Amino acid sequence: MGCLISPVMKLRRLSSADSRRLAYRNLNEDMEDSVIRVLVGKERKEFMVEPYVLEEKPFRVLIGSVRDHTKKRLNRTGSVVWLDHVDSILFEHLLWLLRNDVSAFSDMDVVEIIEFYAQDC
Repeated sequence: MGCLISPVMKLRRLSSADSRRLAYRNLNEDMEDSVIRVLVGKERKEFMVEPYVLEEKPFRVLIGSVRDHTKKRLNRTGSVVWLDHVDSILFEHLLWLLRNDVSAFSDMDVVEIIEFYAQDC
């Protein structure tokens, strides 16, 4: 059984009873096949997320905004997504939004957040 240590993180959907706890969990063998490795930024910070994460609103907007720069490749154990032109702090911010009820945010709010982080590039 592997254990995820910072900066490698695993985000999984929590039940409503667990909603206020941290969403990072140990990675066990059963989970390894169901996660997607996401390498973010120039430093290639690694996140391991369930597929639903990349389908949620803030990540659809993010991936849509960097589509030309986004590379998707497969490795032998599953899917790997490279987001070279995305700041890792932005990616973590969007994970936080997802965990803290992103439904209150419009597409425009997410675009403004992306533009804010792009100012440092």
